[in-house]
Amino acid sequence: MFPFDGVCCLPRQYMGIEMSTFVEIDQDFRAAIESPAIEMQAAYKEALSTSMDLSGVDMTEAILLRHRSFLRCQDGFKKVLGKRYGAASSDFFVESVCFYLKVVIERLKKELGLLDLRVESERQIERRRKAMRPDISVWSGEKVIAAIECKTQLGWRRDGWRSDFDQRERQLHSLFPDAEILLLVLTGGNWGGFADDEKTGNQFFVLLRDKWPNEFESSQLHNLIQHRVEELYQRIVALVRRNLSSAAGLASDGEELIDG
Repeated sequence: MFPFDGVCCLPRQYMGIEMSTFVEIDQDFRAAIESPAIEMQAAYKEALSTSMDLSGVDMTEAILLRHRSFLRCQDGFKKVLGKRYGAASSDFFVESVCFYLKVVIERLKKELGLLDLRVESERQIERRRKAMRPDISVWSGEKVIAAIECKTQLGWRRDGWRSDFDQRERQLHSLFPDAEILLLVLTGGNWGGFADDEKTGNQFFVLLRDKWPNEFESSQLHNLIQHRVEELYQRIVALVRRNLSSAAGLASDGEELIDG
């Protein structure tokens, strides 16, 4: 269970402890609210030393199962409170994708010795009002290498999402011509999908083919995945390596000029 007053114990109502105030009654719930941040820190620390295979599906399944847990939690809130809608899951999706990308980039950072390589979330790409602020971005120093836009679904923009993406891509390229923007969608369940768009599997990715994350059993999950998030991460790793090679090439050209 959760720690209370520095001691790990059962919730007080299950221990026969009478609670006479709302503050006391709410203590277990407050601890539960704080728990995810503590658990995420512990999970991140363990993830950094866990075996990683970007040709597999482990991270994809972890993200989808996390999202299912989030939706189940919201279903519980709706039941207790009589709510019609739960809290939006879009931010949670971004956080989950960012979590595992940070694991990938931290390992790549050590492998390549790139101390200024980092992952940011909701950081503006330039210092001005209303500047583009990708859901997730990968930076080398003050240079954007890649940006990721995360959507839970595209049904509400089924006719306009591509023009939105193209506009965002132009914005990014106006400042960072070599950067790449990627679109990751959680589910294709209520829209037509990317069909045969040439960017599919390269810049466009959708995790679940036609299910919402609270509509599957764990045993079914592997067969419901359309694209693996590992494919997107592999693309970003390739972009980082390409940027490093370009920088090395420029440095080499500079040395030749100096030598000349």
